[in-house]
Amino acid sequence: MKTGTDALETWVPLGGFRLDHRKGKTPEGEFLTTDWLVPVLTYDGVSPAHPCAEQPCLHRVLAECSRDQVLHLAGLYGLLTATSKVARAGDLPPEPVDTWHREIRGLRSLTSLWDGLAAGDEYSLRRVLPQLRTAKGKDLLRLAREHLARKVTEKMAGGRLELIAPPDEGLPQFVIRHRPARLIDAIWQQFAAEIAGMMAAARCPAPGCGRWFPRNVGRSDRQFCSHACQMRAWRLEPS
Repeated sequence: MKTGTDALETWVPLGGFRLDHRKGKTPEGEFLTTDWLVPVLTYDGVSPAHPCAEQPCLHRVLAECSRDQVLHLAGLYGLLTATSKVARAGDLPPEPVDTWHREIRGLRSLTSLWDGLAAGDEYSLRRVLPQLRTAKGKDLLRLAREHLARKVTEKMAGGRLELIAPPDEGLPQFVIRHRPARLIDAIWQQFAAEIAGMMAAARCPAPGCGRWFPRNVGRSDRQFCSHACQMRAWRLEPS
């Protein structure tokens, strides 16, 4: 099954976003007075973006996002919950910045849980899931895996399944694809793909970089996000 995240398209105002403190209706239908992400210029044009194709480890990037980085990420990748194609910036729905903070907290907690599971680190698992502080060994690992699977499944509920017809004649090669409707759905699907072993997220160790990249794209022993980072690291190695 393909995740379909690479095909997700978002729309970014050419002038970027700003924060506007106001009362509005959240995507969940709640009225809230808070800061909202709105276009800097409502009459501005928009440009298409394909966030998950541009950054396959966006779930890791968002998990580490600080509060003052939300505007920057929105300006690169678009809104988390917008679903419709728009012709101008003013057609984008305002999005509460609280939505970003909530999803960042969720991703931060569950990526920490997954990293603890991958490392077999019982201390980290109990820190993320204090309700399991009395569990040990295999029981702790099983309960942590079940919690992770349940929470990520809940977050992926916004996607839909579709059957893709083969482009050529011959034997039918239909493909089932999980199509995300919103950017946040695609981000959680990316994380699920990492958990399921469909991709391996790694941080570039080159000095001054630290960018997240998919290690299993190209060579399986890939260590750096780019050839430039690889060469820079080699040049700085002690002889």
